Amino acid sequence: MNLQEDIEKLFSDQMEAWPQLCNAVSQIDNVQTKHFLWGNGVEVTLQFNPARIVSTGAKVDAKNIGERPCFLCEGNRPKEQTGIPFLGKYLILCNPFPILQRHLTIPLYTHVPQRIRKKAGDMLALAEALPDYIVFYNGPEAGASAPDHFHLQAGLKSPALLAGDNELRSCLVIEGYSVKEMEDRFEDVYQYLRSRQPEKEEPLLNIIAFVDNGKYILHVFPRKAHRPRQYFADAARQLLVSPGAIDMAGLVITVREEDFNTMTKNDIEDIYSQVSMPII
Repeated sequence: MNLQEDIEKLFSDQMEAWPQLCNAVSQIDNVQTKHFLWGNGVEVTLQFNPARIVSTGAKVDAKNIGERPCFLCEGNRPKEQTGIPFLGKYLILCNPFPILQRHLTIPLYTHVPQRIRKKAGDMLALAEALPDYIVFYNGPEAGASAPDHFHLQAGLKSPALLAGDNELRSCLVIEGYSVKEMEDRFEDVYQYLRSRQPEKEEPLLNIIAFVDNGKYILHVFPRKAHRPRQYFADAARQLLVSPGAIDMAGLVITVREEDFNTMTKNDIEDIYSQVSMPII
C-alpha cells in the first residue's frame, strides 16, 4: 500500500479503537460553515468548531509550557493513539481535534522546539507522499499549541486551503520541481523574514506545502502578531480567534457560536491586517 492508503487504514483502525477520535471525525463532517466574498475571487470560509478550544485557548507562554506535560511525547499521548513512522524520525498520528478531513499531526520522535529551518525538505517529502493532502506548519509564536515539540500537520486538500497572495494578507509563493531548489529558495525567504524580525528566535510565519502536477509549492505567510487584539478584549468585544496556517489560507476557525454568528467581513479584514506582515 502507499502512504495515503496506510493512513486510510490508520483512521479506520483508530476510529474503531478510540471513541474520542471516532466522535471527532463524525463531527467534522457536520461543522457549520459560512462564506465571505471579496472582489477578485477572494473567499474566506468561517468554521464553527467548538472542539478546537483546546488549541485556540492554549496558553503558550514559557511558564505554562514548562509546567504541562508535552502531549506530543510518546509517554503522554492517549493510550489508544498509534501511528505510522515516516522518514525514520516522525510519527504520523490522527488528530483528535480535527479542523480538516483526515487531519493528521506529525511530530518528531524527539522533544525539540518548533523550528522549521532545515526542515522544509521534510515538509515537501510528506507532501509528495500525500498528493491529496496539504502539509502545514505553525510557528512557535504563530499558532502552534505545542511550541516545545516540533511537529507538522496535514489534511485533505480543499480550494479554501490553496489560495496564495491576496488583498487580505501577505503570502510568499515558492514553486519548483526539485526539493533542493525549493530548500534553497525557502532559505532565502527565511533569512529575509529573519532580517525583518531579528529579535525573534524564529520569524513569525505559517507554511502550507503541497504538490500540484509534479510541482512543489510552498505558501509562506509572514506574521507580525500571534493573536489579534480582539482575542484579549473584554467579553462584549472579544472574538476568540487565534490564527494559524489554516486561518491564514482562508479557513478561519471559531470555537464559540457567538463569534461564528457575529463575525463580519470587517472583522476578518481587521484580524488579517493585525497578524499578517506586509512584504516590502
